[in-house]
Amino acid sequence: MPRTGLPLTRTAAPAPRLALTALGLLAVVLAGCSSSHSPAPGPVPPVPGNCLSSGAAPLTIVVGERSNVPRIQFPTATATLIQTAAIDHQQIRLIRIDGKPKVFPVAPFTTNAKNGGAYTDALNSYVTGVEGLVDGAKMRAVAPQADLLTALSYAAGATTAGGNIIVIDSGLQTAGLLEYQVPGMLMSPPSDVVSFLHDKGLIPPLAGRHVLLSGFGYTAAPQAVLDQPERQNVAAQWAAIVTAGGACVTVDPTPNTNQEMPGLPAVATVPLPAPPVFKSCGTTVLSDAGSVGFNVGLSSFRDPSEARQTLSNLASVLKQGTEPIKLIGSTSSEGGDAVNGPLSLNRAKAVESVLVSLGVPAGRITVVGDGAHYPGRVADLGPGGQLLLPEAEQDREVIVQLPQCQGAAA
Repeated sequence: MPRTGLPLTRTAAPAPRLALTALGLLAVVLAGCSSSHSPAPGPVPPVPGNCLSSGAAPLTIVVGERSNVPRIQFPTATATLIQTAAIDHQQIRLIRIDGKPKVFPVAPFTTNAKNGGAYTDALNSYVTGVEGLVDGAKMRAVAPQADLLTALSYAAGATTAGGNIIVIDSGLQTAGLLEYQVPGMLMSPPSDVVSFLHDKGLIPPLAGRHVLLSGFGYTAAPQAVLDQPERQNVAAQWAAIVTAGGACVTVDPTPNTNQEMPGLPAVATVPLPAPPVFKSCGTTVLSDAGSVGFNVGLSSFRDPSEARQTLSNLASVLKQGTEPIKLIGSTSSEGGDAVNGPLSLNRAKAVESVLVSLGVPAGRITVVGDGAHYPGRVADLGPGGQLLLPEAEQDREVIVQLPQCQGAAA
């Protein structure tokens, strides 16, 4: 059945709840698709995901059909949640994510069907029609950039407690106070993001809602592809925001590798951390945002295999010389010297341990923990003493110092 809209006829007495087939429960990509669902009679299946409500609940679908993200790929639970909301006469709303998010109400399910087969057909048409609206022209971005935080706040207002919220987006916000295009934002710890938004009163009030995040961390050209730690961190940041707002949250890990919808307003691309270039002299920075990054508040590597691979490249350069090597640990400002001094030292020691295991003589290495006092750091506190997210992440690093290159300024 072509997606020409939603059936809006007279309401009959409620019919028994009907199930979608297994095919209808699969994730659906709607590019150019015009087929309808064909459910068979039976009980409604449980909603996939351990957070979503399978009972009578309003539904809000928040969609980022915009530049730099793959075209919509519906999570498995979508059709079931639309069907359940329709049968139980619950409100369904759609929210468009772009630079100026907007809420769209959806007409309720009505039918004058007199028998089970006709009711099933009407319900299928309604579910298909709602999916068509989600994937339709109204939900495509009209304003440049992406403001997911505002869209989440709108979703909180549009969905009463107990309701379900599906968010389909990459999570790379480029407007407001969370600008992922600023270096350092991408790998900011989720706890820092929550503290920052809490201090500004910007945590969406989601108490009692059930939220599914789908597609987070997956991008489309011209946005560069995020690696696994980057995708996981973006999803963790938004899961932490939702949790801080009082909702339960489920993250759908299903990859979305679709191409973007062409012809939409521009969205800033998010630069990914560049791999360090190692030289036999001078200073090199091992940024926490890159492959030699650490777990929050710890001296253990976020991805030990990736860290070792990068440090293997550094060791190959270091073993070509005999110069002294200084490893300087640096942290962001929060926590105070009693925390940051030992933490920065232990992170530098973690790098030292790997380099020694790779054949760099321990006698050449000096390890220092500068905490939040390294001279080359950026200011990471605002006028009121609040932590600045991108700047704080830039200050989390281990600096590799070798003697200055010949001809360098003193």
